[in-house]
Amino acid sequence: MWQEELVLFDQVQFIYELALAQLELTMLGVKFTLEDGLREFRLVEAEDIPKAGRRLAYFARIAGTPTVYSRIIGKNRTRSVNQYLTHWIYPYKGKFHPQMVRALCNIIGLNPGDTVLDPFVGSGTTALEAQLLGVHCIGIDVSPLSVLQTRVKTESVFVLPDILQWRERVESLLPQRGKTGGLDLSFIPEERVRNFYLMAQLVATSDHTRRRRDFPRAFLQNLQRMVGSVSDYAELVRDLPLELGRVDIRVGDARNLPLLDESVDGIITSPPYSIALDYVVNDAHAFREMGYDPLLLRESFIGVRGKGREKIALYNEDLKQSIREMARVLKPGKQAVIVLGNATHMGGEIPTVTFFTDCAQTMGFRLCHNLKKIIFGLYNVMQRENILIFQKG
Repeated sequence: MWQEELVLFDQVQFIYELALAQLELTMLGVKFTLEDGLREFRLVEAEDIPKAGRRLAYFARIAGTPTVYSRIIGKNRTRSVNQYLTHWIYPYKGKFHPQMVRALCNIIGLNPGDTVLDPFVGSGTTALEAQLLGVHCIGIDVSPLSVLQTRVKTESVFVLPDILQWRERVESLLPQRGKTGGLDLSFIPEERVRNFYLMAQLVATSDHTRRRRDFPRAFLQNLQRMVGSVSDYAELVRDLPLELGRVDIRVGDARNLPLLDESVDGIITSPPYSIALDYVVNDAHAFREMGYDPLLLRESFIGVRGKGREKIALYNEDLKQSIREMARVLKPGKQAVIVLGNATHMGGEIPTVTFFTDCAQTMGFRLCHNLKKIIFGLYNVMQRENILIFQKG
């Protein structure tokens, strides 16, 4: 019967996803049975079906009604099911899975009005998913590129009319075919609008550098899609409707967080895989376009300093200080999710997961769950990650 419907999305296939799906159902007060096919859930009882329908990440339908998330992911202008709305903007390596982050917000009990921290905000996935759920987010990152793209993904929806107002003038600045960026956007008075067009420039610069695409053409194509994605977001906010969470995204250091003690309700983050992936080298062209010297930026990034064993020692010490800061700012009894994997360096595997877990437990965290997931796209340096869910005791 339709009253018993609890239907997974077709793309949910992995064991860790099924585990997360069960955990989020439990946290949202949904009682269920798991049928023999393992993918087949039967709804037994729910404390609040409308609430579950607004929040669930891994389910397309509950009790005969499409979930809000099924409508959100329909706003997608890319070929990837995970790059809906503004998630796709800028080709950042090692991105979070948005669906996973939404489920994790549910699993650690974040409600509208709560505040989640991502001290390594990266491409901004935690910030955008929290915003969609009405959860406030503080995002910190030492990389000005990460801060810029996160702000663009979460703030552009509020200035869409201004973005459209300046579009024709910005397009008139494009160089001739074969030339690259360097657009002077200082004439745009609103910072969020300037950031949007700077991001469009950086996406086109990335296409030119990595794919040898013509810059003006790449700029116009990406700008068209970016405007479309922000328009999709604005339509969702109006039509669903959505009460968006506030975002506070800033350049900062996870080893010295600019936050008060016991001031956040949850943490969802993934420390940089700098031993496996040199973020400075990977995005050097973007940093230069933004006016930064990549060599100077290296000194502030975690995991890229030093060589050989010294590099690993510095990385571990930085992680330890980051854990200490996370323990300081998280409220007692609240939970932190850390997505982390072991990298291969100098021919051997670095036991980062064990190191992190041991340090966290000595600093007042209790390990509640350790879920293993496969990584696609980084097989040369990493093959699996662990989703570690801690509670501050």
